[in-house]
Amino acid sequence: MARLLGAGRIVATGRDDDQLREVQALGAGTVINTAVSDEALAQAYLDARGDGYDIVLDYLWGRPSEILLRALVPRSFAFGKPTRVVQIGESAGAGLTLAASSLRTSGVEIYGAAKGLDPRTMDEVYQRIVAWTRSGELTFDVERVPLSDIETAWRRTDLKGRRLVVMP
Repeated sequence: MARLLGAGRIVATGRDDDQLREVQALGAGTVINTAVSDEALAQAYLDARGDGYDIVLDYLWGRPSEILLRALVPRSFAFGKPTRVVQIGESAGAGLTLAASSLRTSGVEIYGAAKGLDPRTMDEVYQRIVAWTRSGELTFDVERVPLSDIETAWRRTDLKGRRLVVMP
């Protein structure tokens, strides 16, 4: 979706090498495994930043985000390029420690995923996704399950990126 929205460079993070390879095959130019030391992760963020990160869609939060925010602080007296961090999920932790310098000089702006959304925007986004899906520009790996198996399906943890589609 990022590519369809015009992203020129995509950096993806996660801790599962198989899923990171899959994301790279889908178009991520760089992948970063977060299951490394804090120092190695900070360096990976710095190495991948190029001329900066415009938008970070943060599904992780916790430790990986804390390290990213620290890595974005300029090492010399300079103001960082603006980076909008959209906080969406917390699969790596619900909290983090945020140093004042992470906001003061980094150019970071933190937004919640629902900031500024209204029903018209949600409908527009939904219609765009439907159009991309119908045209084949956007595809999803799906696994169909009968409605009679919904209780079991809801508890599944083996989908690894596939979308669950419940069939009546």
